[in-house]
Amino acid sequence: MLKNRVKAKCTHLRTTPAAARRRARRWTAFAGALVASPFAALAVAAAGLFPAEVAIASALTAGPAGLLLLTALNTEKQRPRRSGDLMIARTLTGERTVDLSQIERVRLLTYFSYGGVSERVLLVRDAHGTSLGLTEPASRRALRRALENLPRHGPRPRVSKAALVHLGILPTPGRLALHTVTVWLATVLGLCGYLCVVLKLAT
Repeated sequence: MLKNRVKAKCTHLRTTPAAARRRARRWTAFAGALVASPFAALAVAAAGLFPAEVAIASALTAGPAGLLLLTALNTEKQRPRRSGDLMIARTLTGERTVDLSQIERVRLLTYFSYGGVSERVLLVRDAHGTSLGLTEPASRRALRRALENLPRHGPRPRVSKAALVHLGILPTPGRLALHTVTVWLATVLGLCGYLCVVLKLAT
């Protein structure tokens, strides 16, 4: 029954949820391969086919490129359009559609640059398995209305407290500061650990 409703809703769209998920999986696998490429290069270097410095160069180039690609795969690249409860936006992997009437999960993703916080993305996943990262003010307003208008009875979506604060639904700014510090520490420690492991294996 659910699949029939999805099919009926998406007949006028260029991309079905299943096609969007397939494209996303392919691009995610490619980005994961870039992140893992230094370890593959080390394995080949251990066989004496080329110097270990190649793996180090790969960690400094392909690794960060893969991480950046992973952060950008789900994010909308232009202002989305609406069709009833459906929000349609173009991403790096093509067009995606999320059903705001069947939201399953909402998370806040925070990314950093040298100047501090570079972007905050509200990652929405619907009951059909499609994910879309929202950054535009119009997208955030539509998501907030959808969450506020959910029926009182029935299953509720899982929405992180940081996402609720960013949407203005939960007036607890300290929660967003804690989220930012936690994500920053995890990002720095993760990148340092990644480079340290590659360098340790290369020496």
